[in-house]
Amino acid sequence: MARECLWNKDMVKKLIFNLSNIYAMDLNEFVVNIAIKSNQNTELNYFEILVTIVLSQNTSDRNAIRAFNALKNMVKEVTPKNILAIDDGSLKNAIRVAGLANRKSDILKKLAYVISSKPEFFREIAPLDVEEARKMLLELPGIGFKTADVFLLLVLKKPTFPIDTHINRIVRRLGIANPGDGYEDIRLKVVKFLEGDVDSLSKLHMLLIMHGRRVCTSRNPKCSLCVVSKLCCKIIQ
Repeated sequence: MARECLWNKDMVKKLIFNLSNIYAMDLNEFVVNIAIKSNQNTELNYFEILVTIVLSQNTSDRNAIRAFNALKNMVKEVTPKNILAIDDGSLKNAIRVAGLANRKSDILKKLAYVISSKPEFFREIAPLDVEEARKMLLELPGIGFKTADVFLLLVLKKPTFPIDTHINRIVRRLGIANPGDGYEDIRLKVVKFLEGDVDSLSKLHMLLIMHGRRVCTSRNPKCSLCVVSKLCCKIIQ
């Protein structure tokens, strides 16, 4: 009989511990952290950071970083005013390496227009409860669940859990997520397991992505090399 996978807070903490022992936390692997770092000597440019997260949609962080750097080289500072001033063709060419250039350039223009008309938007959401702030972010053009959650967790340090393709795959293999669970089910379940601890949520988010890139790949996962295989439903069943 297959063994049932029952996850709890202690198992999730063990998952973080095991992954932390093999992966050095290279923040430069993630485009959002590079954007935050580029703002470290000044007040955070929230708009610029949100733009980098949009660039990372449906592409690798490596390509998003290249697109971000090309955009920075063009405008120096990514502000709503500067984005609106760029002609459409130049903007598309700058971010083309991130893929979906037509769609993403359209989103950036619409975001720039909305934020330029609401210059206090980020100051207004910063003190809000996570769900209230999330609702307001989701009302922005081109901002879906994952983009909003990345911004909330890694930038505003609010307790939520972004789920990309790597994380979705791994939590299902591990048995943290049930077969019928959707994005929101998984997000709320992980937040509950970690009791809303932002540091733990951030660490788990990045560790799972690194694990998905290196070991728990979509095709031919390297299960024999996996340090969390004893926790994994795919293995123990």
